[in-house]
Amino acid sequence: MMMYKYDEAVEAEPVPGVKRRMLSCGNNIQAIEFFLPKGVKFPLHRHPHEQIGFIQMGSMRIWIDGEVHDLHEGDGYVVPPNAEHRTEALEDCIDIDVFSPVREEYRDRSPR
Repeated sequence: MMMYKYDEAVEAEPVPGVKRRMLSCGNNIQAIEFFLPKGVKFPLHRHPHEQIGFIQMGSMRIWIDGEVHDLHEGDGYVVPPNAEHRTEALEDCIDIDVFSPVREEYRDRSPR
């Protein structure tokens, strides 16, 4: 069994102002926490991973393949593989994202 301790998570900054922590990671799936301060934008991008997300705190606007949605605490979303998407924090926001398969560039710490 692999265990991950939140207070030992390595914090990274994938884009200026955005903080990222890996919460847990298996062989085929991983959970990542993103903190986006109000007004910060995560630029348009795509990746081959399926991504689901959940707004734990705050709110954000998300664009997925040209569709725009405002999400608030408790809301979730799905980004299909290779879909163009970007986000903007409407207020300080914590977004929990799950990726499958694992994004190797986000594998930044070892299990305990």
